[in-house]
Amino acid sequence: MGSQLHLLHIVLVLVWILCGAADAVTQPNSNCTKRCGSVEIPFPFGTDESCSLDTSFLISCNHTSTPYLPHNNATVLSISLDDGEMRVSAAVARGCYDVNGTRINETTVGCNTIGEIVEYNVIERRNYATGCFSVCLSVNETTSGICTGAGCCQSPIPANGLSDIGIGSYSSGADSYNAIFSSINSCGYAFVAEDGAYNFSSADLVNFRHQSFPVVVDWAVGKQTCEEAQKNTSSYACRADKSECYNSTKGVGYICKCSTGFGGNPYLVGGCQDVDECKNKEWNDCYSRAICKNVPGNYTCSCPKGYHGDGRENGTKCRRQSRTQFILIMALGVSVGVIALLVTSFYVYWRMKEKRLNKLKEQFFQQNGGFILQQKISRHRGSKETAKLFTVEELKTATNNFDESKILGKGGQGTVYKGLLSDNRTVAIKRSKISGSTQIEQFINEVVLLSQINHRNVVRLLGCCLETEVPLLVYEFIPNGTIFEHLHGHNINNPQSLKLSWKTRLRIAIETAGALAYLHSAISIPIIHRDIKTN
Repeated sequence: MGSQLHLLHIVLVLVWILCGAADAVTQPNSNCTKRCGSVEIPFPFGTDESCSLDTSFLISCNHTSTPYLPHNNATVLSISLDDGEMRVSAAVARGCYDVNGTRINETTVGCNTIGEIVEYNVIERRNYATGCFSVCLSVNETTSGICTGAGCCQSPIPANGLSDIGIGSYSSGADSYNAIFSSINSCGYAFVAEDGAYNFSSADLVNFRHQSFPVVVDWAVGKQTCEEAQKNTSSYACRADKSECYNSTKGVGYICKCSTGFGGNPYLVGGCQDVDECKNKEWNDCYSRAICKNVPGNYTCSCPKGYHGDGRENGTKCRRQSRTQFILIMALGVSVGVIALLVTSFYVYWRMKEKRLNKLKEQFFQQNGGFILQQKISRHRGSKETAKLFTVEELKTATNNFDESKILGKGGQGTVYKGLLSDNRTVAIKRSKISGSTQIEQFINEVVLLSQINHRNVVRLLGCCLETEVPLLVYEFIPNGTIFEHLHGHNINNPQSLKLSWKTRLRIAIETAGALAYLHSAISIPIIHRDIKTN
């Protein structure tokens, strides 16, 4: 509680203010008194029941505008919402002797005096007691400013757990013995005071002029923890959006606080507002030369032009840049700017070029009958022999961008390249020649038809690419050369190839005739081939 028992005498009841949830006022009305004299009365406290959270938080305000607690008449000096504390004024009690050593009132006081503090906690059903002993034979034995037992003693009050307490003092010894000390001080005093509120003086033993001392008492809302209270939203006291709940560290109940960077009354709806830390140097750690900027719940520090650092008092502060540093930073900035400009320009150029290429590929695809082929392929989706549509990027990769070293041969119908697909299949890629758009539909029909041919002596068409100006046909690759080369011993892969026997020549003729018979009559739409050559 931040208070101490000083051995003079007082009987004071300190009540730990608690609030029950029943019949609680969640918000005060606009006509509530918010100040009594010079003391602000913030909600949950109020001067009548309609303005306070409940009757436990009532503050009486008399005709002299002095706020006091109605249950023990202690004058209220201030109320703090941030730490759940209230400062009240506690009166000093006196006990005096006449020259015969007879007590004048109900208290026992004197230099040979014992003081005690006793508390019974009704909530937790436990007792507490402490005290101190003051003794002196003359005023000369005491030292002003030091309260160590000679003429003045003190005992700290525990920081948690005390509620209703009583404080008293009594003399140790006979009344005649006390009469000896009545010539030193006829009265003794006891009081509870906030730390630092009383500074002992030897003169107080002769003439004690203090009438009261400030005492710090703690208050909390309800008897529940935050977790328990939050389950009942109707009685939960932390009403502001930017508020947080904290369990009381000095007893039961909880208190509400505005979140970091916000201030105000957390018990009111909309009561926590953003604090502009930049308005007060004590609220921020920005360096003196730094620029403070407020943001919701926080602030930022930045250095002005010509300075560098984080702008924090406890950081790198703000240091002036030297001319060399300035030139380096400017040069670096210009370099970064130029690089960023070049990268951006290149990216824009690349995107525009890609866009033009895509548009051109789409144009060629449509021009070469791509949409017609797609429709025809969709009709044969269940067939394994359906032609595949290759992209130009796939075939460029397969032929190393149609490198001349990949050419297998040239003819009247186009140029054939050797290629390697991504699935490691070796293929022959032919650039066809189409003389006019009238042949497009015929070309597409042949592609569909040829892709369905499945004969061991007929090279199979795997698919095509229509994204180039000249269509590309993809065939399976035949690695052993042409019949012409084998018949005449001109096999490029084996110059010393053996001449074919008549039996082998006859087999070639028969199998060629079989393949032609397959094309002429076995497939659904006959293909008449009128240009059969060995090469």
